[in-house]
Amino acid sequence: MAEWLLKNKLTEVTDIEIRGKKIPKVIVQILQNRGCDSAEKIEKYFAPSLADLYDPFLINDMEKAIDRIIKAIHKKEKVLVHGDYDTDGVTGSALVVNNFKKFGLEVEYYIPHRLTEGYGLSLDGINHAINRGCSLVITVDCGITAVNEILHANKNNVDVIVCDHHKPKEILPEGFALLNPKIPGNNYPFKELAGVGVAFKMLQALYMKLKMDEEDIFEDLDLVALGSVVDVVPLVDENRILVKYGIKRITASTKIGFQVMLEQIGLRRGLTSYHLGFIIGPRINACGRLRDAKEALELFLTKDKPTAEKLIKDLSCDNKRRQEIEKQMYQEAQDLIKKQGKDKNRVIIVGKEDWHEGVVGIVASRISENYYRPAIVVSLKKDVAKGSARSIPGFDITEALSFCSNLLTEFGGHSQAAGLAMQTGKFSELQERINEYAQKIENSVFNKRKLYDIKLNLDEITDDVVYFLKYFEPTGMANPQPVFLGEGFQMVGVPRVVGSNHLKFAVRNKDKVFNAIAFGQAESILDIEVGKTKVDCLYSISEDSFFGKRKVVLKIKEMRKTSGTSDTE
Repeated sequence: MAEWLLKNKLTEVTDIEIRGKKIPKVIVQILQNRGCDSAEKIEKYFAPSLADLYDPFLINDMEKAIDRIIKAIHKKEKVLVHGDYDTDGVTGSALVVNNFKKFGLEVEYYIPHRLTEGYGLSLDGINHAINRGCSLVITVDCGITAVNEILHANKNNVDVIVCDHHKPKEILPEGFALLNPKIPGNNYPFKELAGVGVAFKMLQALYMKLKMDEEDIFEDLDLVALGSVVDVVPLVDENRILVKYGIKRITASTKIGFQVMLEQIGLRRGLTSYHLGFIIGPRINACGRLRDAKEALELFLTKDKPTAEKLIKDLSCDNKRRQEIEKQMYQEAQDLIKKQGKDKNRVIIVGKEDWHEGVVGIVASRISENYYRPAIVVSLKKDVAKGSARSIPGFDITEALSFCSNLLTEFGGHSQAAGLAMQTGKFSELQERINEYAQKIENSVFNKRKLYDIKLNLDEITDDVVYFLKYFEPTGMANPQPVFLGEGFQMVGVPRVVGSNHLKFAVRNKDKVFNAIAFGQAESILDIEVGKTKVDCLYSISEDSFFGKRKVVLKIKEMRKTSGTSDTE
């Protein structure tokens, strides 16, 4: 079991009153540890404003890019929007295509095929632009490493504006304009935008330059929110503003694709970042993993309801098939890890012939979470092996792959996720080399830890605490849902298994009783003596609706029997 650690050192705080509302000190403490150490910062956290978005022209090359787009508008040039096959690339491409059409531009779009072209700006995409008479290409969520592809575009008199957020390599492509806050020396104050976020800033700059009403571009924050959450960018600073307003826009979206999706999935109220990341996002990603992502893009471009309904149905079928493939691959990967003793390695690398390239990333993520190790899952073919990597906090997987770059034909990504390709014969050597690199990393990075914000007894869960916890949304990377430590909670009521593997029960502490659910912990029912067993646990607080009434439910992350006698009763 993981070591439980207090996330930050606690300091003495008191309740704060903002806009006539008293904020409990528990909430104040958590916010202070997240950098909100004044009433002004707390107010901005709870009520972020679109007025606080940064000036898009602070991004290097933005002025140049906007002037080129305006030239294309005036000369009625044909433009190609080249996206990527994941949700970030799809939503970003839809954002740019929809808005360029408003300006009267003739717009083509191109999404590379994951299995035949791979990630990024492709030569086929550039050739498509050339053959279709496009004189300008806008990349979305790709392009920052496409040196040869952009050189090919330049030789054929096609200008390329790169909108990307991935980590650049030492040599930058010679694009007409490179919009990426992560390029060294870039002046933009926030470096963690998603690809769709960078595309949004480009359009925001275009609206500003043309003195158009920015409210028109804010209507498209629904796409920005979905792409940002699913791409797991940090939900802090500007991302938090974009996603918070974007989630509100989704439920009121004028896009028929969103309307039909919410209708079919049954998500009309209470939409959160969780729903985007774990219910909507997988459906959008699925077709790009298994076949062609163009259908996902068309969902956000169509204005025809029957078309949208068919697309959603197809995407849901793709997602179900993806789940079946993932289940089988994960089991096979587990068997390989145990058989080869790879669970002892600092970086777990497994590969098998004909594993599905579109699913290796999800399997790598599950392995990394299960073993708390960086994980690389590779589909081995006769000559070429392609894979995905996922990592843990403190271990930059892209840096690790860079150490092994002489073994790879291609790689790129973020600190926590990357893609790679190599000759199949180099697979064993990669296993050795990357673990050689991992030996240089501090031991503590590989110790599994669960962090909590603060200890909280049940009598401290007041209505005001529950009320203000809702305002932590959108939660996600770098802004997680608050987690509490509970000690000496007595298990009461009648514990029962619900769903496939979940334990439902009640806990009592200091004369307060709350319902609780422990996901994936059904086996714990065997160790419970009702009224006697006491547990320490890490939990979050949520509200569930039962017959129109809202009840507080504790969601148990981890629990273990209390050792010794607790003083909390």
